[in-house]
Amino acid sequence: MKKLIFLSVFFVITISCNCQDSNSAFIYKNVNKNLIYKVNVQTKVGKIKFVDIKSYLPVNYVQNGSVDYTTYIQKGINENQFVKLPNFPILISEKGLSLKSNSILYFNQKSKLIITPNSLPKYQILDVRNIENVKIYNPKLVGDKNKHKGAAGEWGMGINIISSSNITIYNPEIINCWGDGIYISGVSTKESENIYVEGGLLDNNRRNGISIISGKNINISNLYIANTNGTLPMAGIDVEPNENDNTLEKINLTKINTFNNGDAGIAIILLNMIGKKYHDVDVNINSHKDTFSKYGLIMGGSKTGYKYPDDIKPLGGSVNINNSQWNDNSGKVSIAADFKYTAKYKFSNLKIKTNGKEDIKETESKTKKIKELGFTVN
Repeated sequence: MKKLIFLSVFFVITISCNCQDSNSAFIYKNVNKNLIYKVNVQTKVGKIKFVDIKSYLPVNYVQNGSVDYTTYIQKGINENQFVKLPNFPILISEKGLSLKSNSILYFNQKSKLIITPNSLPKYQILDVRNIENVKIYNPKLVGDKNKHKGAAGEWGMGINIISSSNITIYNPEIINCWGDGIYISGVSTKESENIYVEGGLLDNNRRNGISIISGKNINISNLYIANTNGTLPMAGIDVEPNENDNTLEKINLTKINTFNNGDAGIAIILLNMIGKKYHDVDVNINSHKDTFSKYGLIMGGSKTGYKYPDDIKPLGGSVNINNSQWNDNSGKVSIAADFKYTAKYKFSNLKIKTNGKEDIKETESKTKKIKELGFTVN
């Protein structure tokens, strides 16, 4: 009996150690800054008259990001339409900052918002909720991933976009968030719509670079997403509805460069969207390049071996993947076993490379498997 107890304890300890090793096995890789695309925003903001929020700060303010100025910054945002952040780092509380409709937020070259280390399972540095017609230029946001005081949750967001429309973000630089760099979702009565993110870098965020839960006309382009690690899904971009009421309409991912993400460059997980309400899925991935992530792509399917009730409707529409190139991925592409109830995948000009050379054998193998599932590969 003692021997059995000893073996059981040893087994548990071994599993625990293995899990810790697996979690700590991730190795951060430096980002090549020359590969980060930057939109020239000066041509877009040159004639705008901004209010410098520095004028809202108290007398003898510090410029090293060590003092919480959330209240002052929020007051400046509330009272003005076009605001410019001071040209130095600002510490904000775990409450974050809330933006308003018909406004512009501009970050100077040295502007930066740093969230106070906290124990909250959920926070947002910038909250874009139930508003419209907002532009954010050059946002530099720093989360508390490396200094977080608790272990619960995975929803500490850099930019949280909920049920909002006509939102444009240029050149985001979002690092070290407890959850996602950017989170996009809505409710069935009001989806997020006409969302544009162009240029910039999302690096070392804990859960995802970007989560796209639900929305219409979501456009992400020329974005570099790297080193996402800490808690699954750990994807550069994770397209993953939460429920049957969610919508994926005109989701366009163009010229996305993903690098060394813990699990996937891009993950498409549609399982939770399957239900009694019929949906057409419209996701378009063009010119995606991944290097060193575990998988270049995750193709999530429906429940394997599960008999869905008769009133459950398969998803319609398609996930279109054109000109993707996956480089030096240990797992290449993760393909589910059952796609009976999910949208169809359509591939064209897929390339898999190993050590800088096209891996013809691997490309042919994955192409064959995808075709066997009834999907199109050109």
